[in-house]
Amino acid sequence: MNFRNNRYTLKFADSSDNDGIREIFESGNFSGGISVQYLRGNSPYDSFSADGDVNRIMVIIDNSNGRTIAVGGAVVRCEYINGRKEKCAYLSGLKIHPDYRRKISFIAKAYAFLRSGISDCPYSYTTILDDNKEAVSLFEKRHKNMPVYKYIGHYTTYCFHGGKKIIPIEKDNTDGFEKLMNEHFSKMSLVPCNTDYQGFGEKRFYSYRENGEIKACCFIGNQQSTKQYKMCSYSGIYKLVSKLPTKLFGYPEFPRPDSIINHGVVSYLYIKDNDARLCSDFLRSVAYETDFSLLIWGGFENNPLCKAMDKLKTVHYGSKLYSVEWDKEDSIISGTIGMETALL
Repeated sequence: MNFRNNRYTLKFADSSDNDGIREIFESGNFSGGISVQYLRGNSPYDSFSADGDVNRIMVIIDNSNGRTIAVGGAVVRCEYINGRKEKCAYLSGLKIHPDYRRKISFIAKAYAFLRSGISDCPYSYTTILDDNKEAVSLFEKRHKNMPVYKYIGHYTTYCFHGGKKIIPIEKDNTDGFEKLMNEHFSKMSLVPCNTDYQGFGEKRFYSYRENGEIKACCFIGNQQSTKQYKMCSYSGIYKLVSKLPTKLFGYPEFPRPDSIINHGVVSYLYIKDNDARLCSDFLRSVAYETDFSLLIWGGFENNPLCKAMDKLKTVHYGSKLYSVEWDKEDSIISGTIGMETALL
């Protein structure tokens, strides 16, 4: 079912919308001292689908010229909520082409339309970048006929490298990981139950063991076939810092402007007893074993491993996590949050 008025058509996307969606992604970028474009390749519809079980991405079409002017919606996947497997919807946010910003007046109808596609999901949530102050201000206010965005807390994404061979790393031996899924990861909220979503990328498993027991482990995935970060430009202090040999000091090397960042994404990071020193030694040793220019991992504010990341030299940025509540009976997400950056 589509929504249509004299000027615009709102519909759930399909693969025929790839070109229009791609144009919208290529028209925007993260602002600030480091300007980055977040892209989803030549087939963004398939990129969204790779992140979950069901794609509920919407597009808005200008009827006068057939142009795709906005994209947004949700990806549905099975995630743990305090030990239970639940169907959750991650809202991707609405991206509007710069030529049409402030011209769309039926956002409430768009939310109602989206709700019709994810009505079987008891949990909905989203993230908004700290720097996107306009969106934060908009959604933290209550609006008639729109869901309530309930702030849960802060999420930090860390970019790092500093590769060095410190401890012995074993590759591709997943023995013991299923036990960790059942006894560790399943106890958190918003951890994907399926470790094999295509959105994680082509991945390898890395572990550090003592007497066969996993003391530290993670997957490292190459997701550049479905998601890319394009470095656009630097400004302010970053314009100077980007010219320095930062790699010599243990920081990631700053990518050249107009280049696609060669990144790997860390998922299902486990460190026994949340040992900060072990976390640093493990991640640096894993970074040494990979060919990526930088690695990316994200953690919610109540994840003990965020403190462990302080021992690494990182470039990081923050986002706000919200539970999106459509009805009074909607369940509120709580507990230790284990969201995976790869699927955001």
